[in-house]
Amino acid sequence: MKTLALVATLLITCLGVSLRAQDDMPEAPGKAITLRYCTGCHGADQFSSSRKSGNDWDQTMATMTEKGLTFTSDADYATVLDYLSSCLGPASKKVNINKAAACELTRMLEISNEQASAIVAYREKNGSFKDLDGVKKVEGLDPASLDAKKDA
Repeated sequence: MKTLALVATLLITCLGVSLRAQDDMPEAPGKAITLRYCTGCHGADQFSSSRKSGNDWDQTMATMTEKGLTFTSDADYATVLDYLSSCLGPASKKVNINKAAACELTRMLEISNEQASAIVAYREKNGSFKDLDGVKKVEGLDPASLDAKKDA
């Protein structure tokens, strides 16, 4: 009976870690399809904290394909690669706030998914930002935090 309880506890813990890792992945086009393909054999926790270049993600995906991962189409492969490269890629020194996807803003500015999504929504509604003061108008952002990051 103790063994059964221990196994049940381990399964619940592993499931919780996997679900939490999925929640930690940035919201962006391609997230759902990435999770569908990349969590068939393991949880999102196996890759969600990785920061690889596009070439490195492509190599990882090729290795997974050799191990049995099958993509339904080249378009699915491209979508997953694009998501992994842009949302789980290495941080660059600067980000173009007028072009970056929410997942890039989350990673580069070290802000929440909600804040990054708010920036993108504001930009789509009002057009490109002209300066930092324009970004500070986005509801939910801390202006002092933005000032600290502008030249970092």
